[in-house]
Order: sequence, then C-alpha cells, then structure tokens
Amino acid sequence: MSEVLIAALVYADGIYPDRVIARAIEPLRERGVALAGALQLESTDLPGRHPCDMLLQDLASGEVSAIAEHRGSEARGCRLDVSLLTDLAESVAYSLHSEEPRLLVVNKFGKIEADGGGLRGAIAEAAGLGIPVLVGVPARNLDRWRAFAGPLAVELPAEPAAIAAWLETQGLPAVPGARDATRPAATRRA
Repeated sequence: MSEVLIAALVYADGIYPDRVIARAIEPLRERGVALAGALQLESTDLPGRHPCDMLLQDLASGEVSAIAEHRGSEARGCRLDVSLLTDLAESVAYSLHSEEPRLLVVNKFGKIEADGGGLRGAIAEAAGLGIPVLVGVPARNLDRWRAFAGPLAVELPAEPAAIAAWLETQGLPAVPGARDATRPAATRRA
C-alpha cells in the first residue's frame, strides 16, 4: 500500500465530483468492499425539487439523509443543517471502528470541514488508523485543506483514471486483479 493515504480530488467551485466518485467506488461496492463516509446523491427524482435539496448517503449503513434545512420552495439560498451533518459525522466515525472499512469517502471538504467541523475529524481518524481516504476539495478551500492535510495527501484531478490509479496504489483496484481488495487492511494502526 502507498504511504500517501489521502487523495484530494481538487475541483473548480460549483463543479462537484460526486458522479465521478460514485463511478470510481461502484466496483468496490459491487464486490462488497467495506466503505465508510458520505457521498452526495442527486435529488432529481424528488417532486418539487429545490436547488438546495442535498442528500448524503452514509456509505457504511446505506442510510440517506437530507442535510439542507427545508426552507420552502421559494427560499433564496441554501442553509446546511449542521445538526444533521454532525449526526452523520458521528455515524461515520463509529463506522471507522466497527465496520473495518477499506476506504473512507468524503464527498466534500466544505466550509464546515475547513472551519474544523463536519467530517474533518473522520478524515484525520481514518488516516491515523491506516484507512485510505478519498475526499473532494473545492478550489475555494484548497489552502485550508493543504494546511490541514499537509504532506499526508496527494492532489488529483477529479477524473476516473486518476482515481482508479490511486485506488490501485491502496490495494483497491477497480477490477479484481493481483491484489485481493476484500482482504482486511494489513497495516492498521492503533
């Protein structure tokens, strides 16, 4: 496994890498590789959808939560429900110890994480446990991300080939091959 346990998918503000991340981890999910973290889902199928509708899926439990405050269809601007994000962060932190995941996925190192909350603690905890981390980082938060992650992270473009190559270095190939992606991590740290 690579010494660099964290891959930051750097993307332009407003161009979210959720679909790219979902496609990259789909082969792992299909093979039953244990995952932790959260991935934003599209809410296009919801009746009366508002641009602020944000759904996050807890990758360990499969549970889907709306994390934006429901302010009505005429609302201008979005407001994150911080208490729901805090609940999700606690669930993710718990899954790092109880589910023995092979990968932590964090869809976005957003303002809450840049300010020290949200899933920031789970990122640090996973790295400390030797669990690889794949995280989306918007350009506007890149300086704060770099201050947080330092040399523990590599920056990648939010492109399928780059993600697949990094996952391969972590023993998580997109296609089963020489390495067994379902085996427990060999170098877990306490």
